[in-house]
Amino acid sequence: MSIEDDGDAPIGTAEEQAADWIVRQDGTALGEVEQAAFAAWIAVPEHRREYDRQNAVWQRYRRMASLPIREEEAGSPPRTSRWRPMRSAIGVRFAVPAVAAVLAVAIIGSAEDWPTRLRADYSTGIGERRSVRLADGSVAILGAGSALSFDGSGEARVVTLLGGEAQFEVARDPRRPFRVETAEGSVTALGTVFTVAEHGGSPEVAVLEHSVAVRTSGGAKAVVREGESTRFTAQAVERPVRSDVLAAAAWTRGKLIVSDRPLGEVVAIIGRQRRGYWTVRGDAAKLRVNGVYDLDHPLDALDALEKTLGLRSIRISNRFIVVTR
Repeated sequence: MSIEDDGDAPIGTAEEQAADWIVRQDGTALGEVEQAAFAAWIAVPEHRREYDRQNAVWQRYRRMASLPIREEEAGSPPRTSRWRPMRSAIGVRFAVPAVAAVLAVAIIGSAEDWPTRLRADYSTGIGERRSVRLADGSVAILGAGSALSFDGSGEARVVTLLGGEAQFEVARDPRRPFRVETAEGSVTALGTVFTVAEHGGSPEVAVLEHSVAVRTSGGAKAVVREGESTRFTAQAVERPVRSDVLAAAAWTRGKLIVSDRPLGEVVAIIGRQRRGYWTVRGDAAKLRVNGVYDLDHPLDALDALEKTLGLRSIRISNRFIVVTR
């Protein structure tokens, strides 16, 4: 299952492709294979024009970033860019570091994804959802940008959630427990259907049927029953609370339903549905969000958030987005 957004795999437009090449080249040398691919790509006149246009803008930002920061005088008109994808008149002292950070993290994030994929038995790409049947007959639905491995050879059936989120419908086998391992601890199925989301060092568990047992790597324990959810770290488990677990699992149907959730988390989830890097700058990340958003159309979801909360953003080809007040 993949989203139907025009910016996802493969990168289709010259604008998107140019942005991708600029990110790859910024601060790192291309390998021989990439150099050959770039030479073939830029030989197309349309590609050359778009690359030159975007690269000129980015180089101008780099030069501006090296200048001393000057505070804007009170009452002076805001500086604006004539480049179309720039969505708002945010001062240079905010825009340049933000754009630089976005591109730098995009490069690092792309490089760090491959080791995870190499360790995984099953994984999903940007904007992809996938249902897989494990060797024991259990079914796992992986959210976008997720990865897991499965070992059913021992006394227990062990899933290692390497990143992202998954919903598990566990095949019954009383003699062999079904356990989901994360970096912070484990979740053992005492029933059939539950979700685990591993984002930012604090996994979230929601139980749709029966119950699960959570045990952190530090030894803390809790039982989470049907209709309850919790979060845990390596040291502690939050007290399980009654919650809308169907909403917690709505991502399996392409929806994000949030209630009183930080904007930074919401944008991070939506951003996994599209190539590039999306982030929220400053205290805007702490704004609380409520609503239903369509994960299959992430740009529309982000536009709705900006409009509802009165926010602004810097956008480069809709792939590198910084949201701010």
